[in-house]
Amino acid sequence: MPLFPRYDGTVVRAGALRRFMPFLMRGRNESAVYFAQRIDVGPTLAWLESPDGAGYTFLHVVLAAILRTLVLRPGMNRFVVGRTLYQRKGLSMAFAVKKRLDDDGKLTTVKIDFEPTDGIADVKRRIDEAISEGRGEADTTSEKEMNVVARLPGPLIGLLMWLQGLLDGWNLLPSGMIKPDPLYSSVFLANLGSIGLDAPFHHLYEYGTTPLFAVIGRIHKEQWVDDAGATDIRDTVLIRWTFDERICDGLYCARSLDQMKGFLAAPGG
Repeated sequence: MPLFPRYDGTVVRAGALRRFMPFLMRGRNESAVYFAQRIDVGPTLAWLESPDGAGYTFLHVVLAAILRTLVLRPGMNRFVVGRTLYQRKGLSMAFAVKKRLDDDGKLTTVKIDFEPTDGIADVKRRIDEAISEGRGEADTTSEKEMNVVARLPGPLIGLLMWLQGLLDGWNLLPSGMIKPDPLYSSVFLANLGSIGLDAPFHHLYEYGTTPLFAVIGRIHKEQWVDDAGATDIRDTVLIRWTFDERICDGLYCARSLDQMKGFLAAPGG
């Protein structure tokens, strides 16, 4: 048991194997499992084109589906710090935002906190506010912190990062450093489909506590074959997931993502 409680999580009373896994696999990338979801998004696009879906985007629907999954499948909303498994107290998602959509556009990250009761309208409002802030002229909280640290000499930056990791491992990192940090979130997303790109697998960050990374690819036409051998062309998206298997087993994760796919197909349900 840790000597000190965490601001952002509570210790999970897991079985012996689950407790042992953080000692067997010490880092997130050593523990990474990769999962590709091929999803028929025809029903989702039909809803977005209907009166009920007016004003929403595909990203709104995806994040709302992920949020519902995290609420109903809390084993996906865990993290490992200091060889200990924690249940995250909040629900949060982070993603990168380009201030300008060109090669030289500055890249920043935003973190959004959600409530378990949030519906898709709440998700849309929170996302739109976060994107507007991220693309604004004023620096975000994380940008201000990075601007200060980046001015320091390299060895001092390394020392500060080591100290941050030490404090985090002992659950002594101040809540003011955890709350705004995008890499202390339930999920980190990259919406490459918004710029017409396919989805690659992404690494996890050893810094922070984020155990899930999702990359959303472009929507495209693709041939599907049903169990009877019949084929048709459907609107398809590929979402590639990387997750820390120390938080839950692969079957639990696969079933959770399958449930998320169901939510994606019925955003208004």
